[in-house]
Amino acid sequence: MANLVYYVAATLDGYIADQKHQLDWLMNFPLGDDATPYDEFYQTVGAVIMGAETYSWILENSAEAWPYADVPAFIVTHRLLSVPEGQNITLVQGEAADIAAQARAAAKGKDVWLVGGGKTAALFAEAGELQRLFITQIPVIIGVGIPLLPVSKALSLKPVTQRVLKSGAIELIADVNMTSEAV
Repeated sequence: MANLVYYVAATLDGYIADQKHQLDWLMNFPLGDDATPYDEFYQTVGAVIMGAETYSWILENSAEAWPYADVPAFIVTHRLLSVPEGQNITLVQGEAADIAAQARAAAKGKDVWLVGGGKTAALFAEAGELQRLFITQIPVIIGVGIPLLPVSKALSLKPVTQRVLKSGAIELIADVNMTSEAV
């Protein structure tokens, strides 16, 4: 079965974007050549899920065409959003388990990348649908912003790999298990 993987960069203090949904703190940080290549990760992806805010940000900030044109995309939203013509983008709402099942079927055995944002990732985590975190923690503190994973239930993580990059960033891959206790 395909995993739902939340692959994201976050600040040391746990934010994925600043209060204005900007990523200057990330764009100005040189990761270095020892970071896991994006292309390597993306080859494991058969579908993507994201929230409406992330979707809108990508549309506004992508210099070129829709970056996920080769995989089905599922946008979790209660709003009517515009969809670029000819793209395999589906606007969805409802239970996280139903959306996850739809995305897994579309992924055809590959993983589903939960692109973001934090609230959308938390929705799937709290429903028990998030299997893996792949977080690149950037040694930057921004003080306030969009939280990495604002869950209301504790998540228990089983580290798979963790490594410090030459740049000072830390890559953490961990499997997710829901618990009723704090970790």
